Amino acid sequence: MLFMGTEKYPDENEYSTYLSSHGGGSNAYTDTEDTNYYFDVLSDHFEGAIDRFAQFFIAPLFTPSATERELKAVDSENSKNKQNDFWRSFQLMKSLARADHPFHKFGTGNSDTIKDCEETGESVRGALLKFHEVFYSADVMKLVMIGKESLD
Repeated sequence: MLFMGTEKYPDENEYSTYLSSHGGGSNAYTDTEDTNYYFDVLSDHFEGAIDRFAQFFIAPLFTPSATERELKAVDSENSKNKQNDFWRSFQLMKSLARADHPFHKFGTGNSDTIKDCEETGESVRGALLKFHEVFYSADVMKLVMIGKESLD
């Protein structure tokens, strides 16, 4: 969702277009304990890339249309995972954990689990914004940059 527009760069494809037009690319993944975002770009365009990247953590849009498309993508990925032996065994292992432990929860979401927040009267977009505000904070994040720029 963070890649899909920010207040400063509202076009959903701005980040990927900037990177690809300057010899780079990006990706992200979420593991059991953390999420990693990474990109590469030609060194002369690093400043523009890092500005666009930083905006994900400053002012993401989480537009309603992008949120709805992402819900569908999550649901599709979950459907694919159900047929994968790795994910099936991982979910079995999770189900054996103590019921009150966070590891016991599902490994991937689907449209039903994500829309659970609506039962409390909160929109999915509202929940995303709240999650971003709480967990996307410098005190719980790390940043590594490799480039030709001096540390100063």
